[in-house]
Amino acid sequence: MKKKRLAVLGIVAAIGILPVMGFVSQYPPCGGYPDWESSPYVLPYPVGESYAVWQGNCTWGGHHGPYQYSYDFLMPIGTLVTAARDGVVVDIQDGFRDGEAVENWVAIEHVDGTVASYSHLHSLLVHIGDHVQAGDSVGLSGNTGQTGGVPHLHFHLSACIQPEDCGTLPVTFRNTDPNPGGLVEGVSYEAR
Repeated sequence: MKKKRLAVLGIVAAIGILPVMGFVSQYPPCGGYPDWESSPYVLPYPVGESYAVWQGNCTWGGHHGPYQYSYDFLMPIGTLVTAARDGVVVDIQDGFRDGEAVENWVAIEHVDGTVASYSHLHSLLVHIGDHVQAGDSVGLSGNTGQTGGVPHLHFHLSACIQPEDCGTLPVTFRNTDPNPGGLVEGVSYEAR
């Protein structure tokens, strides 16, 4: 795992985005992660694909306050994004182009009432009311909204649609390398 992290850091530094990443220690410290082996969540991209975590949880970057438990996955524009868990599409925002200041996103509610959000999408492949299974296509990754000019998928889980109202929740993924403390920034994770 250490080799993968160093390789990702080298690539990221080479393309000049290391300074905007939260590679300093976590702030504030994160905790309360559910058991990754029995997690109801899978990575939000197809099996066999691997993407690096650009920004992890509880960082000095944008993942603090109500968004502290969020992940940013580096993805080229047009990468297939999939549902991390079964649910119903309860809200969307669409119609914005890559590079615009407003983002496209999908919110999917699960049986326990939690809501997963997939943001910065190029385009959506679902509509409000659609039922999805884990692994179903929900959209294509993009560069809409405030991305720092770096195409990526922002993913978070919360108890409501707007984290400003309820915060985000710690989440782990059962279909990848062990992640008992959440995914690690700078590491690539393959969906299995």
